[in-house]
Amino acid sequence: MAFLGAATVTAARTRLRETRIRQRFSQHLAPQVVELIASDPGRLKLTGEWREITTLFTDIEGFTSLTHRAGPEALVRLLDEYFEGVAKIVIRHGGMIDKLVGDAVHAFFNMPLDLPDHPLVAVRCAVEIQTWTAAHRATAFPASFELGRTRIGIETGRAIVGDVGIRAKLDYTAHGDTVNGAARLEAANKELGSAICVGPGTAARCPPGLLRPTGQLVLRGLTENIITYEPWPDDSNLAWRTRYLEAFAIVNTDTAAAAAAFVRLARERPDDDVVRRLAGP
Repeated sequence: MAFLGAATVTAARTRLRETRIRQRFSQHLAPQVVELIASDPGRLKLTGEWREITTLFTDIEGFTSLTHRAGPEALVRLLDEYFEGVAKIVIRHGGMIDKLVGDAVHAFFNMPLDLPDHPLVAVRCAVEIQTWTAAHRATAFPASFELGRTRIGIETGRAIVGDVGIRAKLDYTAHGDTVNGAARLEAANKELGSAICVGPGTAARCPPGLLRPTGQLVLRGLTENIITYEPWPDDSNLAWRTRYLEAFAIVNTDTAAAAAAFVRLARERPDDDVVRRLAGP
């Protein structure tokens, strides 16, 4: 009887633990990942660990002004549809939805479980988000409110990962320069003319030829210049890409020649905002 009672208590505790894990992570992760964690909670280090992750932050261009054009019901519907679409893409790529803040999506890759090639996966996820959001904002309802394009920042590096909060409200999240860097890279899109801004940590871990450099800047809180990147436009051919890289290579050493080269490149791709910015006024 004692053994049976102990077994019953253990089974009940196990079911309760699995239920709590499913409740906490079902809206953040793919179902198969949640089940893996529920079946083996030891995979999850809630008490804190250093972990290499890739952070992806999104933002909607001109969202503040949109809030003055749309009523409460319309705004909630716009955000619901938008978040649903973006979150599905992140989860499908193996990412974890960390938070929905205002009009922004915060997502992490390679946590809570290992995700092979997570920097490359995050970049591919960002490209799919861009493709989906561009199509979505052209549909009738978002278009009626002139929903802005989505800007994305991505960075890879070490972060402190674990449960943070109070006993009644714990968040499994990440902290550190990598997280802050992704947020600042997202904001840097305004200056660079890009829609996806990839940091050097992610770029260094992606295959050669996937990304193009877009500029050099000092992120807030840092003291050194970094080079930013974005995925190459699909419709840019190899010859154009080669001339772009040649022009970018002399931006600091021969400013006039680089600007002239970017002017010529911009004539071939007049809608490329990155090239137009590099070409100068």
